[in-house]
Amino acid sequence: MALVKYWGKRDPEANLPAVGSISLTLEGLEAEATISMRPADRFTSRGKTVPGRAYDQMVSFLDWVARTYDSETPLAVNIETNFPVAAGLASSAAIYCATATAALSFLEVSASRRELSAIARRGSGSASRSVFGGLVEWHRGTDPGGDDSFADPLLPAEDWALGMVVAILDEGQKKTSSRDAMQHVAETSPLYSGWLAAQEDDLESMRHAIHARDFPTVGRITEESTLRMHAVTMAARPAVLYWQPATLHVMEAVRELRATGLDAYFTMDAGPQVKVLCQQQDMGAVAAKLESVPAVLRVLQARAGSGVRVLEGKAPWK
Repeated sequence: MALVKYWGKRDPEANLPAVGSISLTLEGLEAEATISMRPADRFTSRGKTVPGRAYDQMVSFLDWVARTYDSETPLAVNIETNFPVAAGLASSAAIYCATATAALSFLEVSASRRELSAIARRGSGSASRSVFGGLVEWHRGTDPGGDDSFADPLLPAEDWALGMVVAILDEGQKKTSSRDAMQHVAETSPLYSGWLAAQEDDLESMRHAIHARDFPTVGRITEESTLRMHAVTMAARPAVLYWQPATLHVMEAVRELRATGLDAYFTMDAGPQVKVLCQQQDMGAVAAKLESVPAVLRVLQARAGSGVRVLEGKAPWK
């Protein structure tokens, strides 16, 4: 889940970001990818074919991996997730990170985690961060080919007991994908240039706060980044609006928690769900507060977790 947000691309085809970003990898919200060889039905979820554009995007990524590593094998993937997909919960980050890892393992390709990060980025930009655990930074890079656009770990999960509580407000898929919204917003929002200009200060401040274990500052920057990103999308022409009425109610509940002295800070991606960053000892209290908000369908809790892992076969990293 991004704390300092990624929004916008300098190269859509290679998924090169317009700005760097920092995220927290979570345990408990998981995607599992299984690679096989099938000439047809190449992208399934829980055994059922994934329809439409998502299918084409995944097949394109699988074919790119095969070409890159001189394989004529027609790769196929089945995905299992334990959380809603395409609903603003960073599902593509988990799905493409898992798929990239499984594909390299299947093809018996060796790669460092940094190299794996750059490969996963080709499927979904935010997937580059999910390779690593804990707090992670994805570098914007300047190389036109993307060789310097990968993620690096900032702080392992075990070094800071952070957690995130997720208020699910809508189980359905969002009407506007992140991929489409990013391009539209970059082309039409008069606030987009300000978004780009503010990012480096946010990244630098967040790095210092993480290394100092300064949770209130981490939380403040997280909220500011979220609100700035959504302000940019709302200013697009026509506007891209992911919020629902209940989104504001959950935000207000988080502010009420802080007023009682409990450190908790909201964040949102491209969807209506509200994620609340807190320290692990406060997760139960935050969850109870969110469960009391009308229109919250359910609440998920997740601790800071490790990065991608291989369940069967050989891990590709050296």
